[in-house]
Amino acid sequence: MQKSVSTLLLKGIVCLCFLINVPVGAQEPTLKQVKERQELAKQALENAQLSPQNIAKIGSTPLSSLLALAEAINANDYVEASKYVDFRHVSAGVTAEQKEQLIKQLNIVWSQHHSLDITTLSDDPLGHTDDGLPSYRDLLGVIKSQIKDIPIYLQRVKLENGKQIWKVSSNTVAKIPLMWQEFGYHPLAESVGEYLPDFTVFEMHNWQFVSFVIIFISSWYITGLIRFLLIKLVAYSEVYRRTMRRLIRVPLRLFLFFILLQWATGHLGLSLSARVWLDTGTLNYMATIFLSMGIIEFCFALYVSRQSQENNSIAILKPMVTTLKIITVIVIGLNWFKDAGFNITAIITGLGIGSLAIALAAQKSLENVFGAFTLFIARPIKPGDMCKFGNTQGRVEEIGLRSTKIRKLDRKVVHVPNSTIASMELENISEIDNRRYLKRFRIRLNTPTDKLKALVEAIRKLVDEHPNTIDLERYVRFEDIEDDAFIVVVNAYSTVPGRVQYKEIEEKLNFQIMQVIDQHEVELAIPEQRLSIKP
Repeated sequence: MQKSVSTLLLKGIVCLCFLINVPVGAQEPTLKQVKERQELAKQALENAQLSPQNIAKIGSTPLSSLLALAEAINANDYVEASKYVDFRHVSAGVTAEQKEQLIKQLNIVWSQHHSLDITTLSDDPLGHTDDGLPSYRDLLGVIKSQIKDIPIYLQRVKLENGKQIWKVSSNTVAKIPLMWQEFGYHPLAESVGEYLPDFTVFEMHNWQFVSFVIIFISSWYITGLIRFLLIKLVAYSEVYRRTMRRLIRVPLRLFLFFILLQWATGHLGLSLSARVWLDTGTLNYMATIFLSMGIIEFCFALYVSRQSQENNSIAILKPMVTTLKIITVIVIGLNWFKDAGFNITAIITGLGIGSLAIALAAQKSLENVFGAFTLFIARPIKPGDMCKFGNTQGRVEEIGLRSTKIRKLDRKVVHVPNSTIASMELENISEIDNRRYLKRFRIRLNTPTDKLKALVEAIRKLVDEHPNTIDLERYVRFEDIEDDAFIVVVNAYSTVPGRVQYKEIEEKLNFQIMQVIDQHEVELAIPEQRLSIKP
């Protein structure tokens, strides 16, 4: 029962990962497109203010009318803005305040769905003549409504003085109340905005920014409560108690936090300029990053929890886990850039060139990283092994991403670069299956042949019958005659692989052989050095 509860919880987390909704539609502008349009509109507005020719033709083309309307709205000059909005079909009793309110509402609804794209606007007094619309009308854009799409038109209107000027069409103005009913702000939000100072932060109005801060704080505490409940739930499982806690404490909470933040922010009616940062995928990608990191850590912790204490290969997995995290973040980041409208090929090419430069600058560090992978894949050593390479001998304590920590026999700690270990001749002493006993006994040259032969037979019997030697190249031989001694060689292998235990057996066998030598009244040769002095 306990295991099934935790398993269901884990499956629910995985399902949440697939339920992430990134609402970046194919027809909705990307972050890059919005920024480019804003820059073009800003540049066109500056050119219109500086050029006397553009000033003279303001209102005579769709482009100039929209730029003049945008400038007036940005300056809060709604009297000037009303010159470019056709109120002819609005009730004759409409006041200036009501006109201002309609312009504000149209501006808000438009900003929620579009950004001003001057490349689609005609700078010809006749407007677009090949769009299938009447010659006096141009399409500015379409508001996607749940009931029916609402087109936003510009229309050429003849003034009393005979001059023709492009305005937001009266047909569009008549539909502003309908659009506001669906996309407009709640009356409570508008009333709160009136009491707050008039400011804009990150393309958000005053009440939207305050609401975002409240949502941010509330989401943090709500996810904290969810985390508390989930930790209590997994506490009933002996299998997943520790591993699931690591997933729930930070990664899962941040995942839920960003998802909740994105969902709540989507109800603030943000403009497209603000939404491309918050409501069209950025928060979801952040949530995906933290959930991916958590799942990787969870899998690693689950693997560790299921291994025995004698399995020392766990520590070497850390570089692989770190590398997998880095790759995951890079892939998710590249997907975000792609959805934001940036040229992913150029980014990858730049990363390739940058990676090459970094690789050249950090060649030694990369060699150590690849050395760590070599040690993990080939596994010549693992934590806990006694090894020797070069003049260094000691026990491996940890294999990191850059170096391997070795405690020498004198208890000093040395950190050896992984590239050095991977490229050198390495002896893994811990993998010795049988310890070799090899001794050379030097017998005096004046020893009689029968005594020497009896001694060799006695030592051979002792070694053959010893309980800790095996029948693997086991021999005792009168091997050589040197200038000052007969050489008797004893070669055998002990069944004890441990170094300390072997030294104990080696000592006992040494004493036993010396007793045999004493019993046969044979003397060991003392090395002599003879000097010859010629007269």
